[in-house]
This record gives sequence, C-alpha cells and structure tokens, in this order.
Amino acid sequence: MDDKRQTAITFSGTLTREEFDEALAATGWLRRLRWLILAAAALTVALGLKASAHGGPVDAGLLTLALVYGVLGLFLPPLLAGRMFRSDQLTGEKQVVIDDAGFVVSRGSEELMRVPWRTMHRYFETERLYVVTGRLGWKRCLLMVPKRLLTGTSEPQLASALLKAEVRRSKSKRALSNSEEHLGS
Repeated sequence: MDDKRQTAITFSGTLTREEFDEALAATGWLRRLRWLILAAAALTVALGLKASAHGGPVDAGLLTLALVYGVLGLFLPPLLAGRMFRSDQLTGEKQVVIDDAGFVVSRGSEELMRVPWRTMHRYFETERLYVVTGRLGWKRCLLMVPKRLLTGTSEPQLASALLKAEVRRSKSKRALSNSEEHLGS
C-alpha cells in the first residue's frame, strides 16, 4: 500500500434495502431532517400560542401548520428513503472503480458519476458498508460500498486503507454501534 497510485478496486452490484437504510442511519441525513421539521413544528406551536398567553385568541392557522409539520416530520424521512432507494434501483446494477483519482460509477459503458477524492469530506464504516459523503458542485453525494461486493481477499482492507488515506473518518459512534438502526427510530 506504499504506492496507492497503482491501487484500483473494481466491483459491481446493487444495494439491498437493508444496506441502504443502514447507510442513511449511519450518516444521520434523514434523522437531522426529521428533527429540523419537528423543531419547526414546535416553533410554530409557540408562535400560535403566544397571543393566548397575553389574553388574545389562539392562532388556529399556525396550530394547523404545526400539525402539518408534525405529520411531515414523522412520515417524510421514511418516504424520502423509499423514493431514494427506488430511484437507485431503477438505474440497475452499477460498476464502481476506486483508485487514486476517487470513485467512478458507471452502468455498462455509460459513466454515471465521477467523484474525485478532494470532493469527499467524511466516511463512515458499519459492519456491512463503507459510506462516503461529499459534495459535487451544489449537490451532496452519498456513496455506499457494500463490503459483500468486495470479493477479493484483501479488497475490504484495501478499501479501508484508501479511505483512511484520502477521507476524514467520522467520529460518530453511531456508525458502528447503531448500524442495525432503522429510519423509524
């Protein structure tokens, strides 16, 4: 591993729904969305009840909006996760190359995405996955590498070494400890 320029890992396959949910749980993307929506609901309730604290009427419009936010906070993250998974599955089986330049994701001869190392910010490791987060222009990206697809004898260790050399590891304890956590919690 002294010369990473000669290192390349190639694999192909698709994600399972369990792996997809595990990756989202490890990064906390949808958990933060849920808490943001629920915080907006609490703020809206406070604003709706503010007038009643001074003897005025309760603002029913704001309380209705808070109820809508609460429902969105509960149901939107799992709905988004399902939509994201179905969208990923529609593209079919992908081929991935990890090398000194970064990740190249393709389907057949069509290149879907090229993600250089400099755009990747953090990686998470769970029992079954490596999950890399970054940014491509204005878009946030989430790359999920199932360890089961790394079929070579040293490929999981090689992928781990490449990630450690190029990307900052998350300090989050939930990546390995809550890898079985689902979106509903």
